[in-house]
Amino acid sequence: MSSAENHTLIDRAFLARSSRCGVRFLVPAVVVALALPAALAAQEGQAFDAGCSPLPFADIAVKHPIDDNCGIEGKSAADDANHAQNQAKNDFCAKGDPVTVTQDDFVKLQAAVKAAGIPFGSTKTLPADRAVLRDLITGSSGAKLGEGTKVRFVAFVLLAAAKQGAQPKGKAHYSDTNTGESVNCGEPGNEPNDIHIPTVQDSEPGADECASVTAEISPHSRPAGWTPKALNGAGVPLRFTGHLLFDGSHKPCADGKGNPKRVSSWEIHPVYAVDVCTGATLADCPAGDDSKWQPLATPPAPAPPASPPGR
Repeated sequence: MSSAENHTLIDRAFLARSSRCGVRFLVPAVVVALALPAALAAQEGQAFDAGCSPLPFADIAVKHPIDDNCGIEGKSAADDANHAQNQAKNDFCAKGDPVTVTQDDFVKLQAAVKAAGIPFGSTKTLPADRAVLRDLITGSSGAKLGEGTKVRFVAFVLLAAAKQGAQPKGKAHYSDTNTGESVNCGEPGNEPNDIHIPTVQDSEPGADECASVTAEISPHSRPAGWTPKALNGAGVPLRFTGHLLFDGSHKPCADGKGNPKRVSSWEIHPVYAVDVCTGATLADCPAGDDSKWQPLATPPAPAPPASPPGR
């Protein structure tokens, strides 16, 4: 049955029932909205609603224009599977204590996806039912892992290889700034797009990006101190806490090639917290020892007002 025929049947059924009551109504907008394909349910122009409160970083959150004009499902041109993935990318609501994950856990999660025959590799091959992504494996900590698990992960931001005498540069950056991304309603520029963070277990410049695990900071309510510059300048291990997500739009590296390069299509997305280690090596920075960590670039508390003269 076509979409138009479906709408006509709904209209007739509603009007027939109304006529029996002696009253004729127009079909309510909510009924039509439910009958329309998800791809036509506009999200541009809608305020962002995470569906839970407060946000994990509410004390340092900053309001951005995208918070007023891009809903949780992202761009309206996307289909149902893309809408579902966009909503997962915007999930700030994972509760409880975070589960510590390792590089190997991300590799095993990717292997579990392949073994289960879950599609991935482009925006046209996304799983229709994301429930299959939950509780996929038992992780290195003994806890179940899958999409929606709140996790924490310790790694370095990948440093690009530098020419002799030059300072190596970190590879955290604003992504899709030219074209925008579906999850962010296709808006170009730095402000409305994610910060893509390739992380590795090696502090040396020029580490293999195909061994990297991706973390993504959403533009929604993004704290002022969470910038590529701050991330790239840390120089020590960082602890990322957030929602575990399967980004089926991407493929892991094969034969040294990937776009973007990564070891797994699983990400920490969105990031709920970024902490900087007081030590310099991974051994110095156990994920579960909070005494070793301090928040990234937390704005300083305002100075107390000056006392009036004579007091």
